[in-house]
Amino acid sequence: MPVLFQTQSFTYFFQSIGSGIYYLFQPQKIIIPLSNGDEVPFFAAVSNAYLNSIIIIFGSLAIAIIVSILFTYLFHTLTKPFKKVIHGIFFIVESMPDVLIVLLNIQFFIWIFKTSGISLGIYEFGGETIYFLPILALSSIPTIYLFKYMTASIDEEKTKDYYLLSRSRGFGESYIFFIHLFRNTLLTLIQYYKNIFLYMISSLLILEILLRLDGIMSFVKLYGIGDFRILMWVLIMLYFPLYMFIRTGEYIVNKLTFDEAGDQVVE
Repeated sequence: MPVLFQTQSFTYFFQSIGSGIYYLFQPQKIIIPLSNGDEVPFFAAVSNAYLNSIIIIFGSLAIAIIVSILFTYLFHTLTKPFKKVIHGIFFIVESMPDVLIVLLNIQFFIWIFKTSGISLGIYEFGGETIYFLPILALSSIPTIYLFKYMTASIDEEKTKDYYLLSRSRGFGESYIFFIHLFRNTLLTLIQYYKNIFLYMISSLLILEILLRLDGIMSFVKLYGIGDFRILMWVLIMLYFPLYMFIRTGEYIVNKLTFDEAGDQVVE
């Protein structure tokens, strides 16, 4: 579509579609001219940047999952006045642009470094790529959204009969949360990862520019603007792991839900 708007030529538009299909099946034909004058195949040029970004993205997701589960559990142990305060804080945070949240997160860790001397991987050692700070900074985005979705899903689950039945049978709140409530919200949370991933990608470019990271978004900024072949393959490379993550998660959750239903039938 950008080709059509730029050239206003349907002939060139359909030629570009044909070219895109060709390079979709012949990615080795995409040659990247490096700044030092060398020309290398696309995958050779992008492999290191892609690996760095994938580590940051899935590292952030892993931290976000752990922290959001912990926050959600602690939140549902609070009294109503405290819950209102937490809701108010998260309402303010959600109103901020995602990029601003990442910037404030980075600034927070820089402040920790200045006051305590703990680097948290803020600067590089011997030219090695830093991971810890970018992972922590980017994890704020999925943590906020996961906490929001999880609390809403848990509140909905608490209105169902099985929750009241579990309470009447004397099960503790922690047992009900992790064994029943949390498991019944997993499938919904996995579906939300599609949206969360989009928010993370939009913030990843700013993160890579600020911290001077050799990542996939910086690669697109350097080589992919105006080259739909690179944009096409970068999108495929980013979303294929996400697709596998979502499908694997759906399979595991469906398996757990089916087994739980089977156990209840046997009882």
